[in-house]
Amino acid sequence: MDRPYVILCVSASIDGRISLGPDRTLMDIDERDDVLGTREEWEAFYRGFEERHQPDVYMEGSNMLVKENSELRKLDPYNGDPGTLYRDYLPREVVDRPGRKGWLAAVDGRSRLRSGYTGEQDRPILHLVSRGVSPEYLWCLRRTGIPYLVAGDERVDLALALSKMKDKLGVKTVLTSSGGRLAGALLKHGLLDEVHIRFNPVIIGGFNTPVLFASPDLTEDEPPVSLQVIDTRACSDGHIFVGYRVIRH
Repeated sequence: MDRPYVILCVSASIDGRISLGPDRTLMDIDERDDVLGTREEWEAFYRGFEERHQPDVYMEGSNMLVKENSELRKLDPYNGDPGTLYRDYLPREVVDRPGRKGWLAAVDGRSRLRSGYTGEQDRPILHLVSRGVSPEYLWCLRRTGIPYLVAGDERVDLALALSKMKDKLGVKTVLTSSGGRLAGALLKHGLLDEVHIRFNPVIIGGFNTPVLFASPDLTEDEPPVSLQVIDTRACSDGHIFVGYRVIRH
């Protein structure tokens, strides 16, 4: 395998919703507390996968971190040669930082993550971007010392990004809790290896509420993705835990 092993760990309603409604993010923890599990329940669920797989990278999509209609910070203009910016940026002082255990990776093909957040001391943030982002955005990342990998033209090429993480950073395992578009893209392109879902005993509904896997409809000759069950557990409080391994054809 020329990419890391990728595991999805996500909490959802019985009808497969991962949020209470449109334009609500992973950061809206207070809105998830009693519906999609308390913070303590989620951390206990997630911690099991951390201990079992010891992931090198925690990866999230930009929609899980920044609301779609959020006002984005204006970027300073860049007057230099933009060509030099569209190369992978992996500063040694971050890559070789003493005590670094791994990475927090953010998939951002639309230049939306502009807060300047650099991650934790032991897990710095790594942006995964496309050539479609603006040079001003890349300059902002470089000035802040935020590493990034360039993969894809208009959108982030996830297969290439994962391959680069393995080749350039030695990443072996990636854990993500991003359902919706990122999970849909990973599944659609054959980049998911395991799927673990904590189903909560609620039904949310909604035509535009984010779902577990958001991706284009199957074509007439395209089969659905097959799964092999590896774990099931039902709790007396109504929660159901299921785990699957993705079957490769």
